[in-house]
Amino acid sequence: MRTGGCLPGRQQKSYTTSRSGRYVYAAPVKKGEKNFDIAVDATLRASVLRRAQTGHIEGNPVSISPSDFRKKVRLRPENNLVIFVVDASESMGEGTFSRMAAAKGAVLAMLSRAYQKRDRVGLVSFRDEQADVLLYPTNSILLAKERLRRLPIGGATPFADGLMTAWSLVKTERTKNQGIKPLLVVISDGEANVSLQRRVNVMDELLSIAGKIQEDNIPSIVIDTQRLAKRTDDMRRIALSLGGNYYHVDRMKAQNILAAICNTN
Repeated sequence: MRTGGCLPGRQQKSYTTSRSGRYVYAAPVKKGEKNFDIAVDATLRASVLRRAQTGHIEGNPVSISPSDFRKKVRLRPENNLVIFVVDASESMGEGTFSRMAAAKGAVLAMLSRAYQKRDRVGLVSFRDEQADVLLYPTNSILLAKERLRRLPIGGATPFADGLMTAWSLVKTERTKNQGIKPLLVVISDGEANVSLQRRVNVMDELLSIAGKIQEDNIPSIVIDTQRLAKRTDDMRRIALSLGGNYYHVDRMKAQNILAAICNTN
C-alpha cells in the first residue's frame, strides 16, 4: 500500500516505454528486450560516441551496433480505474439505520475524489439472482451519481456474481490499456446467499473468487455495512481473500474514506 498525500486535481504520472506519452529521455536497450520505440537521435549519438572512442569515426559511414540502440522513455498520466461493487439486496435497506444510505454516502465521497483525480469509474450492483453493470467505466461523475441515485434495492444477495462481473470489467479495460491502475471498492453487509454454481458452499465460492482477483493484482477496499450489533467476520474474510483493506461504514467519515482510497490507489 502506498502512503502519501492525495492532492485535489493532481494526476499522478508514470514513466513508460510504450508509444504513448511525452518523450522525455532515452535509455539503453537491454539484451533481448522487445516492443520499444527507438530513439533515433540518441541512437545516432551513441554510435558516434562509440566510434570516436575507438578511433574509427573519420571517413566511416554511419554504423549502428546493437550496443548503440536507445529506446524512448515517455511520461504519461496514470490511468486510474475505480469499480464500485455495491450490494443492493433487500438486507441493505433493512432497519432504522439504512445500510444502503450509508453505502451511497461512501460511494459519493469517493466519487468526489475520483473527479478531482480525473479517474474513470464504473458501477456494478448485485441483487436478486445476478449482478448488473449500471455504469461502464466513464469519466462522467455526474452520470455515476445519477445511476447511484436510481439504484434499486431488493431480493437476494448474489455476491459472487458481483465480484465476477467487476473482475470482468477490469480485464476488459486492461485489454484496451495495459497501463491502467484498477481499484475495486466492495460495499456489502456480507450476507451472500446466491452461488454461481449449484451444490457449492456460497461463502467458499465467494472466497475462492476473491482469492483469484487478488492473484490478478487488483487492489481493493472492502466496506462492511453490517450492523455492529450483529456483525460477523464474513466481510473481514472476504477482505483477507481479496488482499484488500477492511473498514466498517459506521466508523468511517468522509475524510477517512478519501484517505483510504488515496492510500490504496
